[in-house]
Amino acid sequence: MGSNQLPDISPSATDISEILKPWRTSSQREVADYNTMGPAIWLRTCYTIGSDEKHEALINGVDMDNAVDGDHRLLNDPTHYDYGADWQRVFEVLPELLEPNDQSWESYEENHHTEFEALRAYAEGGIARADQRLVDNLTGVSQGMPQFGFQGAKLENQVAKALQSSVHKACVVAWVVLEDEEALESGKVALMFVDALGRVVRSIRVEVGEAEQMGGFWADGSWDEIHEWEDGESGPEYRLGGSCGGLLLESIRGA
Repeated sequence: MGSNQLPDISPSATDISEILKPWRTSSQREVADYNTMGPAIWLRTCYTIGSDEKHEALINGVDMDNAVDGDHRLLNDPTHYDYGADWQRVFEVLPELLEPNDQSWESYEENHHTEFEALRAYAEGGIARADQRLVDNLTGVSQGMPQFGFQGAKLENQVAKALQSSVHKACVVAWVVLEDEEALESGKVALMFVDALGRVVRSIRVEVGEAEQMGGFWADGSWDEIHEWEDGESGPEYRLGGSCGGLLLESIRGA
């Protein structure tokens, strides 16, 4: 082997049988592979008595190809996913879901740093420090209809919310359709948008039909323009007082 040639690190037959296979199943390894819809899964975490019938009723008519890129990404097995409220354990088995989609780690970090600095500049300097294209869009100037745009305090609030949304979007690497006990009782699943550490950036309860549409919105990059994102609640770590809060949410009073 030449001095510049890397050693073969392919797993041996023993490694596969004693380490890899016990860690996760072949179906889990299939989920871990790259998929065209992005890093999305439909995760059922409640398997109480009578929940099977409720599950079947909930997903009846749902096109999993549209929702999460196929039936194989519906994680429905009490042996592996009976997590209860601790649904983020799924990332211990499928850490690949938390890799930035279609970009390097360097680009991911640079993107959310850029968006955060834009919000910081606005928080420190107001409208004068905000991106002019954003301001023109919100005031209606770019559309030639300033009479219908935001002004004064309403404009400031809208600019802050738009900048916060951009920061949040830059942090998101994956989303989960969570079918937990509440979903089986209410008929509304939870959309969980998560960052590279598996922390919830935003979440919202929606009808299964709305969850089904998310795959298409994610694929074309417009998922931050729909109400499921805009009306979502910030996750615990992204609220004021959370590890990702601070200036990020302090700049938006009452959000």
